[in-house]
Amino acid sequence: MMQVPGDIQVIKEDNVTHSFCGLACVGWMYQKIKDSFFLILGTHTCAHFLQNALGMMIFAKPRFGIALMEEGDLSKQEPSLQDIISEIMADHHPSVIFLLSSCTPEVMKVDFKGLAHLLSTPDVPVLFVPASGLVYNFTQAEDSVLAALVPFCPEAPAGQKKVVFLGSVNDVTADDLRAEAEELGIPVGGFLPESRFDKMPAIGPDTVLAPIQPYLSRVAVKLSRERGCSVLHSLFPFGPDGTRAFWEDLAREFGITVDLRDREKAAWEKIRSQTELLKGKKIFLTADTMMELPLARFLHSAGADVVECSSAYINKKFHARELEALDGVRVVEQPNFHRQLEDVRRIKPDLIITSLMTANPFVGNGFVVKWSMEFMLMSIHSWSGVITLANMFVSPLQRRSKLPAFDKEVWLEGVMPSAE
Repeated sequence: MMQVPGDIQVIKEDNVTHSFCGLACVGWMYQKIKDSFFLILGTHTCAHFLQNALGMMIFAKPRFGIALMEEGDLSKQEPSLQDIISEIMADHHPSVIFLLSSCTPEVMKVDFKGLAHLLSTPDVPVLFVPASGLVYNFTQAEDSVLAALVPFCPEAPAGQKKVVFLGSVNDVTADDLRAEAEELGIPVGGFLPESRFDKMPAIGPDTVLAPIQPYLSRVAVKLSRERGCSVLHSLFPFGPDGTRAFWEDLAREFGITVDLRDREKAAWEKIRSQTELLKGKKIFLTADTMMELPLARFLHSAGADVVECSSAYINKKFHARELEALDGVRVVEQPNFHRQLEDVRRIKPDLIITSLMTANPFVGNGFVVKWSMEFMLMSIHSWSGVITLANMFVSPLQRRSKLPAFDKEVWLEGVMPSAE
């Protein structure tokens, strides 16, 4: 077991996660950085995954593409991408091109860093982004993209104390966070990432980095070491309790004292009907997006019985406040999925938050399921996201209550015995 502040114990198992490939980050990052292009050097499997996962029509001219590697290419010295880069520049006029690897450089036998350097021009840098699902959880691919952007963030001079929010959110959520900070008197330096490559925020020794996504610990540590900035250690701004702690702690970094208890109370009141439904419900979170800790903390505060919260990776310093708030909850890192299956059969939770790959088998066995991927795609940050967040948990319970009783024979008809 791993010891963390507050005597919270994290059970560490040794299983791989049932999760997406890191290439999935292309789906939200190319939409966020609007003058970028994402080029994946990969296999037919990579192309098949992206085509199906992102569902993009070719005539929409999406700002991502795949340079296919055939088996014979593995024996060549280095793949030639110059013609493809020239075509991308002519068609899309990007300010930056991200070169993603779908496997580790050792597996692909490609020097990706050297290749990216060779393809870069003074006007359009090509940045290597390791996104191998063999090494990272799929959400950590965003961590890799942001780390590649760090050299292009200007140096903020000493004495320029501003907050830089760390994490990709849509423009509406970004505007909401910026407005909230300014209303509290907190000077805003921007977001990493901004929506354009040439607008990346200045970061220096007096910058306060405020992570708003729980899977960005590596770039937070990198910026702290390289730029000397401080990193806010608080709850993540999800739910009334997390949002209040986040803003109060951030204001304190700037010498501002705010008391948001009334606002938190009002936010809980707005979702009273949802929390009444969640109260006492047994909820099981399997590892997938690395958002599990703050989601479980919100459920715990809402009165749900979180029977297990598991995550692919837990950074005991970066996630310390969330772990403290989960006192009394079983927390597991790199969970063994087969053990989890046995526990689910025994505990019979009312709701399972799980990945797309494991959702259907659970449904086929009569459990109520919510796709964890959906929490990444919805606006659930800060005060404006409270109702959306609560509704995401209660909607599958409400839907199930309107359906007839589960008929196992119908669901399992034609299924091979080994799959039951």
